[in-house]
Amino acid sequence: MPDTQTAKRAIEVRFHDTTIGIWQDDARDPTFRSDVFGPLIRMLRDEGWTVGSDPDIVKRYNSLRHDHRRMRKGALRGTIQISGRSIDIELWAETWPKKNQNGHRYGFNKRQRLDYLDRLRVQALESRIVAWLERRGAVTVRRSEQPRLAMDRIAKDYAESWHTDKALGRPRCDYDHNRRSADGILLEHGQTVWVPDTKGRIVRGQAFYNINSMWWVVLAKDHLTNKACFDIYAQQPEDLRRKRNGRERRRRLEAQIAAAVVASDFRRAETLSRIAFSDQPIWRIWSRKHDCFYAPQYSGYTSDANLAGRYTRDEAMREVRRVPHILHAIGPDGRREDFLSEAVNA
Repeated sequence: MPDTQTAKRAIEVRFHDTTIGIWQDDARDPTFRSDVFGPLIRMLRDEGWTVGSDPDIVKRYNSLRHDHRRMRKGALRGTIQISGRSIDIELWAETWPKKNQNGHRYGFNKRQRLDYLDRLRVQALESRIVAWLERRGAVTVRRSEQPRLAMDRIAKDYAESWHTDKALGRPRCDYDHNRRSADGILLEHGQTVWVPDTKGRIVRGQAFYNINSMWWVVLAKDHLTNKACFDIYAQQPEDLRRKRNGRERRRRLEAQIAAAVVASDFRRAETLSRIAFSDQPIWRIWSRKHDCFYAPQYSGYTSDANLAGRYTRDEAMREVRRVPHILHAIGPDGRREDFLSEAVNA
């Protein structure tokens, strides 16, 4: 039987996709870690989960290794971490085709992508955790369900976002650079726009402001996407048959170059490099903060120089100048370049 202090504990459990959030109301209670986090890990181990250290945290933030753990059971993978009065468990699997280049963990709608049996296992784990917590306090369960219709999803986001202006009923767009379209026209909330889909084909939709430079675009009554203003056209582009997939094409070419280098097919690597970059020298970008290279197309990081993103000199210079205290470029001769003297002369 729990003691009096533990029995009074008020806990809220929030379910969203495959994420389980455990919140305690009293932020001053110092026993949350010892009475909930530690025993929860032991319960998971009793249920057949392997729970150990998170290698990424150990490598980069070793002092936090006790707060961040990795877990796995069968095809399921997950993380469990504590921060103050909250515990977060995030689950995923690596059995579905990888859509996000940073890994299965960072994809959306993970519950829908789970195999049927893994989906049942996640549901069973959720029920097990709630039952376990109910023996330790008063538990309130909240489940975040995404509405099916696109406009309902936008309304839900506005209702839950602390960026929403109460008088306006949605976030404000106060800066023109957050609504300047790809064709240089200032976007208006609710206007008809044209955007490239996932394969680069131009489709028509209706734009609604989200946050910063991001806009919701309703493509159909149940189809919603989120686009940056510089990827949105306020007027119908010419040549609708032409695919706007330059970034994806470039990413694919870089992956093929890296594979050719691994296979020691340097002639193919040279041909692909010429297709992607003409005769321009190739640069890489190094992050001192993450102790890694930029991955292709400024998205993610890697410690493997061959898998690192390949950039032209102008691309590398623009990015390094953006945060020169964190980044530097590595030229084709292997020398480091910060472009500081050129910035002063400019």
